Amino acid sequence: MVAVLALCNWLPAFVPPPAGQSLRHGVHMSTAVGAAAVLGAAPAAFADKIDDAATKLSEASYPFLKEIDWTSNVYGSLPNANPVKVLAVINKALVMGASMDSAALKKGVLAHASAIGHVDSKGMIPLPDYTAINAAIGHMVASVPKSQVIDVFNAAGDVVRKEEVGAYMKSLVNSGDAEAAYKAFWEFKDVVAAAQR
Repeated sequence: MVAVLALCNWLPAFVPPPAGQSLRHGVHMSTAVGAAAVLGAAPAAFADKIDDAATKLSEASYPFLKEIDWTSNVYGSLPNANPVKVLAVINKALVMGASMDSAALKKGVLAHASAIGHVDSKGMIPLPDYTAINAAIGHMVASVPKSQVIDVFNAAGDVVRKEEVGAYMKSLVNSGDAEAAYKAFWEFKDVVAAAQR
C-alpha cells in the first residue's frame, strides 16, 4: 500500500506533464494500479513456507556450523577426484543456475555478499546471515525443475565418496549436532521440493 501511495504522489523528473495537466496530479491512478499489480506479482506462493523452513534449518544446524573449522584447507580440495567428473558437476550446476528465477538468484547473491561482510576470524557468519542464505538458496532451487536439481545431485555423487567424506567430517564435530543438522536439512529439502515447479 505504501508503494501505491508513493507512486500516486511520484512527480516526473525529466518529462513535463501532458498539456493541460499540472505537476500536482503526479502519476495517473491507472499507472499506480498497474505498478502495484506488478510489484505484487512477485513469486510469493512459496515464500513463507521456504522462509519458515530456512529459519528452522538454520537454528537446528547452527551449532554444527560453529564446530566446523572453516579455515581448514580440506574444503578447497577433492582428493582423487576425476577432473572430467568435476567438470560434469560444474556443467550441471551452470545449467541449473541458468534456469533460476533471476529475482531469487539476485537475492541469493545479495545474501551471500552481506554475509561475507560479517565473516569473523574463524570464517563463521552470524545466524541471521546464515538464515538469509538458506532462504535464498531454497527459493533459487524451488525456481528450477526438479530434474535439474537431481542432475546436480547425481553428478556430485560421482565425485564425492559419500561414506568416506561423511564419516571423516562427522568425526571432526559433535555427532549429535551433525545429525540434527542432517535431519533439519532433509526437512528443508522436502519443503523446497513441495514448492518446486
